Amino acid sequence: MKGILNLLARARLVELSDDERPDPRAESQAGDAPGPFAVPPVQPERLPASADRQLAAAATQQASLPETGEDLVGQAFTEIYAAAGVPPSPYPAEKLLRLLDGLRAMDAATRRTAILAMDEADDNWQIGDCLRDADLKIAALAEHKRLLAGQLGNREAQSAELVEQIGRTLEAASEAIRQQIAELQQLLEREVTRAAQERSRVEAGLRAAREAAERETRRVDAEIERLREIPNTFSAAGAAN
Repeated sequence: MKGILNLLARARLVELSDDERPDPRAESQAGDAPGPFAVPPVQPERLPASADRQLAAAATQQASLPETGEDLVGQAFTEIYAAAGVPPSPYPAEKLLRLLDGLRAMDAATRRTAILAMDEADDNWQIGDCLRDADLKIAALAEHKRLLAGQLGNREAQSAELVEQIGRTLEAASEAIRQQIAELQQLLEREVTRAAQERSRVEAGLRAAREAAERETRRVDAEIERLREIPNTFSAAGAAN
């Protein structure tokens, strides 16, 4: 299992922990004296160049898009009116709205009559000033809405392009990873076959060594028996004399 993890780590498909990482000194010693199971280094590219470019482009575009819509909202009405060039009014529409709010207890006709009477009694302002100011501000707000719709449309187009780009990047990355897995599977199969061959060779050598040892044991036993004839013969004769 540790060998497979190291293999996958070389292919940049897994990240090893500190305990799982091999000892560099051991790797150096192993490199000085390669054994029959030495695995050639596997260093496929993590992603093809086209996928890298797509990923970089997607990341750049994503960084340019705000993560929320806060950039589209919250502009003060005064800023919108100033940007549209609405001039100051002697009697702003907002002031008249506050006056209307204060007269909500009256019906609409009575409120209108009361405000027109105030207009006649005060030479500092005219109802026409409020009407012009309200029309200009309504037009400015309508233009702001149009610009907002355009900004949203651009955001939607950019987001759709980014989503498509992310999909292409994922497809390219998936294909590259599948290719790496196929290459690693082939490498694993070769190593399994090589290991089986080496195991068979070692086991065959062991069998041959056992058979040779048995033959040598029989040969030595036979010579011992042949040599024992001398002590058996003459030791028995000496004891008789």
